Amino acid sequence: MLFREAILNTSGLQFLVENLDLKSSLGRRFLLNSKMMCDELEITAELNLVNQFVLLQTTDPNTEILSKIEHKLAQLRDIRGTVNNLLGNLVLDDIEIFEIKVFALLTQEIEVLQKELKNVVLEIPNLQPIIRILDPQNTKIPSFYIYDNYSEELASARKALKITKAKQGVTDKEVEACFDAAQKLEDKVREDLCSKISCFGEDLSQALNQLSHLDLLIAKANQALKLNLIPASVSKENTSYKGMFNPMVKNELENQYKKYQAIDIDLEKSVCLITGANMAGKTVILKTLALCQYLFQFGFFVPADSAKIRIVDKISTSIGDEQSELNGLSSFASEMLKVSEMVEDAHKHENVLILIDELARTTNPVEGLAIVNAVAEIFYQNKIRSVITTHYSGLNSCFRKLRVVGLDKELGETLITRKNINSYMDYSLVEDYNGEVPHEALRIASLLGINKEIVEKAKTQLNGKLVINKC
Repeated sequence: MLFREAILNTSGLQFLVENLDLKSSLGRRFLLNSKMMCDELEITAELNLVNQFVLLQTTDPNTEILSKIEHKLAQLRDIRGTVNNLLGNLVLDDIEIFEIKVFALLTQEIEVLQKELKNVVLEIPNLQPIIRILDPQNTKIPSFYIYDNYSEELASARKALKITKAKQGVTDKEVEACFDAAQKLEDKVREDLCSKISCFGEDLSQALNQLSHLDLLIAKANQALKLNLIPASVSKENTSYKGMFNPMVKNELENQYKKYQAIDIDLEKSVCLITGANMAGKTVILKTLALCQYLFQFGFFVPADSAKIRIVDKISTSIGDEQSELNGLSSFASEMLKVSEMVEDAHKHENVLILIDELARTTNPVEGLAIVNAVAEIFYQNKIRSVITTHYSGLNSCFRKLRVVGLDKELGETLITRKNINSYMDYSLVEDYNGEVPHEALRIASLLGINKEIVEKAKTQLNGKLVINKC
């Protein structure tokens, strides 16, 4: 999976990308086109590079050097098209040659700056040979011109053109002939230059890739420091998070001067069912699990105090609204089609992480519970690492069950409102052995000051005392 595809599946990724301080379009393209890594060595190598830049950002004079590198990266332009033309043995125009010269000069400056850093190895090709070809006067000025230095014959032709223009009584035809002669020689020089620098086409291509990577590594490190993200380690067995949080939700709460509660969670190689009242954060837990898995396998630090993550080949989610009105499908139909794909993956014993929010919530409770138990049983039998949130009681006893503690804090005389109720929710997870989901809906409704008639009639119905009026 490419990063640009993962963004569509996970809202938290979009938030992090929007707050990722990439300096160049090269870095953004590199990120969007990067593939999800499934190899331990590859992931570890990327995280080690990010960590090196994190350490550099916290020590002087490296901070100043990195700032200079970022300034140079911001001046880079994506010349991939020009490089492809060069690799295709096309004769470039002056603008394209100018682009290559400027890129080579900036690359050389960044390479020199990077060498001043310690313990960072990101090999950037030496483009000095290109600079010598395109800057024969060694001015280091970011401009391009077909200099007389390139050809004595061209220098003579230009001199003849200048003399001809200065003559008295010269005809336009004579001037034009001198101009055409000089122009043909310029074209020949331009062709020769392209032939010479085409030998370094692969170096240019590699430099584009390495500088893009450099931009992304620095941005990842800066974001890790800004958001207090940490490097996760690779786990061969269970995935485990301590103090896991969702940066997007945390940021939103902090903007409202509210506190975010991080959680701890372990994922075994089997089914985990999470229950809890509405407003208990079950959906956020699933979204954060997906976010952390993607971040880890795209070489980012993760939002937690500590994390051990098992590598997967695929992340499959059914979170939020799966409805597709354009295709004429109901929420239930869309969800079942998605879950059907997950079951197919399970039968193939694929190394997949499956996350499903409120499975079968849009159908009747009797059939809904049966569907939850059936799907969970398939995942359990095939040892598929999966997390399913649900409101249903009567879940099979063989599945691991966690419950969000919920509204379990001492309220005292506190007046609960829709604005402060989150402050009194306990979002931590506890093992739940009785399998009964919390019954807090009416309590929450009552605390929020919902119409008392609704609450009282609902309580009466729960107690089996509802009188059915016949019309």
